[in-house]
Amino acid sequence: MNVNDIADSYFNCIRSRDVDGLVNLYAEDAVITLPNGSQVAGSSAIRAFQTNVFARGAPYPTPGPRVAGGNAIAVEIEAKLPDGSIRHTANFFYVNDSGRIQRLSVYTQGS
Repeated sequence: MNVNDIADSYFNCIRSRDVDGLVNLYAEDAVITLPNGSQVAGSSAIRAFQTNVFARGAPYPTPGPRVAGGNAIAVEIEAKLPDGSIRHTANFFYVNDSGRIQRLSVYTQGS
């Protein structure tokens, strides 16, 4: 699977609230870095984190422009929040040699 396919699978899982499919995209020791600098490390913690996000009414992402190279891809996102507001973010995916997300860094556009 190439990095574009992995990003597409990620967004499909987020939009369909498929926590099992989402966790399966990550390496066992993957790390997510959130916009506030906090980190979620390991597939068990990622599952718990994402389950909580889905339960609270996760944003609905619409991917935009991408920049891909090697084992990495950056994707601009317009995310509709449960209250109807829009947030602009960018996800930077780093994929390991096994084709799993090793690291995901999420950045939010300032207001």
